[in-house]
Amino acid sequence: MEKNATRGVNLLVKCALISCLAAVSICARANAQEPAASTSSDSGPSKIEVRNNAASLLNDLLGDEKNLSKILIIKRHYPRLAVLVKAIAKTSGDGQDELEKLAANDKTLNLHALQLPPGEIATRAAIQKTKEHEILFSTGQKFEINLLLSQTDALDYGSHLAKIAAENSTSPEQQHAFHSLDVALNALFQRAVVRIRALPAK
Repeated sequence: MEKNATRGVNLLVKCALISCLAAVSICARANAQEPAASTSSDSGPSKIEVRNNAASLLNDLLGDEKNLSKILIIKRHYPRLAVLVKAIAKTSGDGQDELEKLAANDKTLNLHALQLPPGEIATRAAIQKTKEHEILFSTGQKFEINLLLSQTDALDYGSHLAKIAAENSTSPEQQHAFHSLDVALNALFQRAVVRIRALPAK
């Protein structure tokens, strides 16, 4: 029984870390294509292409971030950090739901247009592996710093993705939704920065 329980905890640890750290590699999957309506011109990608690519990266990021609170299953003794972690997870889950509603109402909004080049995919996978090791083998203040730094990266990136998606959307509803996500993610980014600054210096 003890061995089975230990295996169960180890599995939860791995799942939690993968969910948490996938946000650092931010969308390392890029096999979906743009719909035919979004072909680019000689002058560069269309606004629909830019919106779809930014929205896809954002959707993938939010899908990872909504699972962030799983880290609390194994890192239970960080009450102040837990509040922020739960807020990030909830905002991300709500945000992904909103994106899916937008895509259901607009068939040109493709949330699977990641289109990352192979070099970028490999680099993000390497970053993920490094961060996973850092968080897995850290405790106390070092763990908090590692986690918070990973979140400032993810939240800042997500905020800018939402901003780009809003700027390249023609629908007022989409502009409003993406702008709201930009504001919400940026607010969480600022909270993470404040939390890092509040940690006692060694």
